[in-house]
Amino acid sequence: MGWKRINLRDEQTNNSKPGRRWELSPILEIDAFNLNVAILNPDERLSENHYHYHENQKELIHVVEGKCQVEVEDDQLVITTDDVIMFETGSKGTHLVHNPFSDPAKVIAIGWPPEGRYPVEKVAKKSEILGKSNE
Repeated sequence: MGWKRINLRDEQTNNSKPGRRWELSPILEIDAFNLNVAILNPDERLSENHYHYHENQKELIHVVEGKCQVEVEDDQLVITTDDVIMFETGSKGTHLVHNPFSDPAKVIAIGWPPEGRYPVEKVAKKSEILGKSNE
């Protein structure tokens, strides 16, 4: 067979990560990149590493539904349904994707190359850059 179909409702989520996250690369036997789908409820962040970067991996986030806030070195932006944002490797790509809004957000996250996921450099906790004490 030259194709593979899955439904997220039939797959397990990774409970050790923030949000409700499906890590699809292993399921779909994808070796070229890391593919994740995540649902972020209000006040959840996408990464367990808070405000971070990968020395050897680029990341792309596509908002499927809802909206998220993105913290980068010199800006703060809101990304909404159908927006796509890409983060470069190294410290110039430092970012935090989180949901400070009242409705859940569904995102697709792609990182490449897959072996560049680690090491990840945590720059600051979410609470440190947002001035909140809940994390």
